[in-house]
Amino acid sequence: MRKWITLLMTLLVGCGSYANANVGQVSFEAGYRRDTIDWRTRFPSDDPFLKSSTRFKDLDIFQIGVHGRSTIGNNFYVRGSAYWGWILDGDFHHNGSLHLDPTCHDRDFHLGLSDDFRSTIDDQYVFGVGAAVDYPLYFCDCTLVVAPVIGYAVDEQNVRVNNRTLNCGRFDSYGDDNVGGCCRHTFISRWYGPFVGFDFDWRPYNSCFNVWAELEYHWGSFRGKTSDIDDNRDIDGFDRHNRHSSKATAWVFGAGFDYDLCNNWTIGLSVKFQDWSANRHHRACLDDSISYFGSFCDHRYRENNKWRSYAINLTFGRDF
Repeated sequence: MRKWITLLMTLLVGCGSYANANVGQVSFEAGYRRDTIDWRTRFPSDDPFLKSSTRFKDLDIFQIGVHGRSTIGNNFYVRGSAYWGWILDGDFHHNGSLHLDPTCHDRDFHLGLSDDFRSTIDDQYVFGVGAAVDYPLYFCDCTLVVAPVIGYAVDEQNVRVNNRTLNCGRFDSYGDDNVGGCCRHTFISRWYGPFVGFDFDWRPYNSCFNVWAELEYHWGSFRGKTSDIDDNRDIDGFDRHNRHSSKATAWVFGAGFDYDLCNNWTIGLSVKFQDWSANRHHRACLDDSISYFGSFCDHRYRENNKWRSYAINLTFGRDF
């Protein structure tokens, strides 16, 4: 058994020196990305009479970024990435509704209230950073690499909506022509936490290109924040000013290829897909300041948050 372990370790060290004569690589990327973000709230969660939905659909983003990889010792590798993007265009849709049975309450009120708002988004930004450590395993005479990886990543989207009539889930001003007195609303979504996965890299013998892929499973937290910039008021009430969930999960997949130019320069193409979700169930109490219908306490409050993204980029890099 000891001989087999010694032979395996010798092969790993030998292949690592053979297949990776360069100690690192840095590549820059620029391209197109599209995001969709959903915030949904239900109260109570089992049979809701209060509902709110905020959706940022088809956010067109121009994105630039940098990726780096370097050796640690003989076989361990560390990789890191960072990006910044400008939101060029997109659609915003907010909908809220309230429906109660009038036979269950002693106040006069409408059977159903709702607000619906749509707008076009053309401002704000996105950014993110990530880092990971992997241990490469070599196959097919060291031309194929599969590497278990563990890391940590943070992604954030900042979106601004400009309109004075946006209600953002508050029904205490229903019927008022000046609903939502501010004119600039910002929405911030942050997704962060550790991840595990696999890196894949294949470079045939005597070829000028290599194909790579990354598959990651993320778990961690989500934070969402809404604010009114001009009058500095909180958007309170049913659609809460701050959102938080410690049960965020995601699958992230990236793939691409690089073609070698002279003097260790490379060009390539890459794609990336992300699918995030975060849920929260907790008890909440709505009082008279939220609605006209009295106090509602000791009910389950449900929040569902999702983020889906895909990107395609041109890359330009150099091996060292």
